[in-house]
This record gives sequence, structure tokens and C-alpha cells, in this order.
Amino acid sequence: MEIRSRSHPEARRVTLEHLRAFIGVVEGGGFQSASRELCRTQSAVTQSLQKLEEILDCRLLERRQGHVVGLTAAGERLLPSAREILARLSNAVATLQKPELSGRIALGVPDDFKVADINGAISRCLGLNRRLRIEVTSALSSQVARLLNEGLLDVGLLKSTVKPGQLAASVPDDRILRVEPLHWVGNSLVHASAFDELPIVTFPDGCAYRRAGLDALGGAGRPTYFSYVSASYENIRSAVSAGLGIGILPHGAIARDHVVLGPTEGFPDLPSVQLRLIVRSRGILFERFADFLQGLPTFEPVAWCESV
Repeated sequence: MEIRSRSHPEARRVTLEHLRAFIGVVEGGGFQSASRELCRTQSAVTQSLQKLEEILDCRLLERRQGHVVGLTAAGERLLPSAREILARLSNAVATLQKPELSGRIALGVPDDFKVADINGAISRCLGLNRRLRIEVTSALSSQVARLLNEGLLDVGLLKSTVKPGQLAASVPDDRILRVEPLHWVGNSLVHASAFDELPIVTFPDGCAYRRAGLDALGGAGRPTYFSYVSASYENIRSAVSAGLGIGILPHGAIARDHVVLGPTEGFPDLPSVQLRLIVRSRGILFERFADFLQGLPTFEPVAWCESV
């Protein structure tokens, strides 16, 4: 099976087997592990990877003395798209092998989640299930949790913080999609002592990041004020980049011009944040829809990069 593209003729030469070999080597840490995982000979995996590099006219893996030591810049650029292609195919095949979903689902998503990602996921689901109706409510995680508890949502995505090295207590119908550390970020390297009052760039009250930051600063006895408050993820990142204050963001949300600030700079440790998928309504419809969301590349570590 080939991946065809009208935009670039070389894409027609890239096969799914090429991408499987590439991802297998990356995730397995070498050709031997990839051959076992893919049930192919090591020689076949090597040839697939070499063919892919030949088609793309670039090296994807850094090799040293016959061993894979990491990805090249080109490999890092290709990896998220390669994973998404295979994940979408797998998801589509699994969906078509089951009865079509039919009914109505009330879904809650965090207000500051990457809108394009979740909208794209919903669109794909609706395309595969023509009799399905999804009603989306976007709000802060605390509000999504309240709507779930009040029975106004069937399925919800929300975020919460968790202490380092621990996971939140498991509750029924609660799936952990992703765990990621939180960081203090600014637009330059600065020590906390440089501020009489620390200017905080944050989301409105009800945001788990905001609570985590204030709790950490309160324990350190440091005075603060809110220099910039917005429900918009892009506004928060832009305000930090402009030097309007110190932000609190997960690792994947840090922009290229942001600087991570830690204990060396006088900033207290922060907890991690987890993205949770909660199925509140009973029935095969809601369970299968949750399975669909859980299997999307949107929620892979390389893709999930938004704030609470």
C-alpha cells in the first residue's frame, strides 16, 4: 500500500512499511528490536529505512559504529507525521471493523486545549460514523468537571496536577492520557529575587496550573500579582514571550523563545499535569467513543502540548 500525494510525486514512493520500519527503529532503539517487533528480518528493516532515506534524500537516524544513537533534525520532523499516519490508519481500520456509532454524545473539552487537534479528531470520528452527533462544550477543566458531576456531559477531557513520581488515585471511568511536568517560564534567564512582587502570567481562576503555581509560591512565602490573565493559550504564550511576566506551562507547551526557570533561579518545584479522559454515561456508544479518542495521535506525547 502506498501513500499518494498530489502535492509531491516523491510521496507516492513512500510506503507504510517504510514508515513502520522507521518508527520501529526509533521506538525500539535499534534495528534488532524493530525486526522482532515487526516480525521482519533485520536486513529487511535496514533496507526499508535506507530506501526511505533515499526517497527523502536525507538521513533520518544518527548512527555511530553501527548503532542508532538518535534522530537527525529531519528525523525529528518526520516522526510526528509518521506516527499520525499509522495511527490514523489503525484507528480507521479498527473503527470500520465494528458497527457504526449512532447516537448523541455531549463532550466537554478544556477551554485552552489545542482547538485544531480536538476539532480534527471529532471531524474524523464523524466522518467514520455518519449517524453520530457530538455536542462539544469548551470550558476550564474545573467547569468541565462540574458539568460531568452534574450529569450534563457524557464524556469529558480535563486536566489536573499530580505530585512528582505519583499518579492521581484511579477512579471509575477515568483514563490517564498523558502526564507531563510543569515549568516556570520567562523570556530570559532571571532570578526570582529580582522581583519585589513576582508578575504571574496565567489562566483564570479554576486552572490547575494557576493553583499549582500559587500553592508553590505560597509555600515559599513569595509575594505575587497577576500581570496577565487570559483564557487563551496563545495569549499566555505571547505574554510570556513579550516579557510581561512569568508563566506556568507544561514541557510541551514551552515556546522556542521561552527560558525554563527552576530552583537555581529561586523558583520552587512544580507538580506534573495529567490529561484525563472521563466517561460518565454508561453504554457501548460512550465507551467506544472514548476508545477512539484514546487511540488518537493527538494525545501522544509529541502531540499533546497545550496548557490546563
